[in-house]
Amino acid sequence: MWEKRDFIAALPIEQLRTSHQATLLGNVWHLGNPMLSVAVYYVIFGILLNSSRGIDNYILWLVIGVFVYRLTSSAMSGGASAVSSNTGLMRSVRFPRAVLPLSSVFSHLLTFGFELSIIAAVAMLTGEGMHQRWLLLPLVILLQTTLNLGLAFFTARLNDMFRDVQQIIPFLMRLLMYASGVMFDVRSRAADGPGWVHTIIEWNPLLALIDTYRWVFLGTPVSGGELLRLVIVALATLIVGFRFFVAAESSYGRG
Repeated sequence: MWEKRDFIAALPIEQLRTSHQATLLGNVWHLGNPMLSVAVYYVIFGILLNSSRGIDNYILWLVIGVFVYRLTSSAMSGGASAVSSNTGLMRSVRFPRAVLPLSSVFSHLLTFGFELSIIAAVAMLTGEGMHQRWLLLPLVILLQTTLNLGLAFFTARLNDMFRDVQQIIPFLMRLLMYASGVMFDVRSRAADGPGWVHTIIEWNPLLALIDTYRWVFLGTPVSGGELLRLVIVALATLIVGFRFFVAAESSYGRG
C-alpha cells in the first residue's frame, strides 16, 4: 500500500471532484446537503418538538451532531460501494484492494474539512469563540477516521458478498442516528429505560464521538470512561475490519 501512496492520494481527490459533476451547483452540494439537513432538523426537533430545551447554543450543538454523524455515515456507504463500483479498475490495474475503501474514507474526510470551517464559523457567530480545546481537534478527527476505516472495510466486503447490504445501510444509519444524540439528548430520553438500553447507548461510538466534538467546540462534559470506550471500539473496529477485508482480497473484482 505504501508503494501505491501516490495512487491513494490521487483517487480521493478525483472522487471528490467528480461526485457532484452532473449537478448545476457542483461541489457546493458538499456543504449544501448537510446545511439543509440542519435546517430541517432545527425546525422539526428544535422548534416543533422543543428538543432544544435545556441545551445551550442548540444550533451549534445540532450542527456538530449532523456534520460528525454524516462523516461516519458517508464512510460506511462509500465503503460499501468501494469494491462493487470499481470492478473495471480492479481488472485493469494491480493494486492492494484495501486502497479502495481507504480512498473513499479519505475523500469524505476532505469534505469534512470544509464542514469543520462551517462549525468553527457557527461557533464564532454564536459567541462560543476559540478555545484551547480546539488544539485537540486533530486527535478527535484521527479517532473518528480510525473508526470510519474499520467500518468501511467491513461494509466493503459485506457488500461484495451480498449486494443488498448497500440498500440496507441507509436504513441502519437512519436508525442509529436516533441512538447517537444527533438532534436531541438521547441520554435524558432513555433515562427511564431498561438497563440494556443504557448499555447500548454508552457503548455507541458515534454518540461518544459527537460528545467529544461538542466538548471541543462547546465545552459540554465528556467522561474519561466514555473516551476510553471510544478508543477501544475504534481500534478494535479497524483491526478486525481490516483483517476481515483482506481475508477475501483475492476474490475482489472477479464477480
